[in-house]
Amino acid sequence: MTTFYTYIAYFKEDTFQSVGVTTDLKRRFKLLRQIGSKKIGKCCKLVYYEEFQSSVEATNRENELNELPEKALKILVENTNPMFVDLLNDLHEFK
Repeated sequence: MTTFYTYIAYFKEDTFQSVGVTTDLKRRFKLLRQIGSKKIGKCCKLVYYEEFQSSVEATNRENELNELPEKALKILVENTNPMFVDLLNDLHEFK
């Protein structure tokens, strides 16, 4: 069964976030880091994610998050990851 991830990526701790859906966080963040380093000279971090069993659920959550103001997204991240640690490094499947 495929797992779908809705994620928030930050290019700095408090600016320019990206919200998206993927089935492969490692591959998506490799791509985002390549794009980010070319465009703004910063690496992005996975600072928040949720897992879903269907693409519909993940996409619905992505749409909800995209409707939130930037400040609300920051609060959501701070509530679960106050230090804006890169969670990609902590996922056991990526070690």
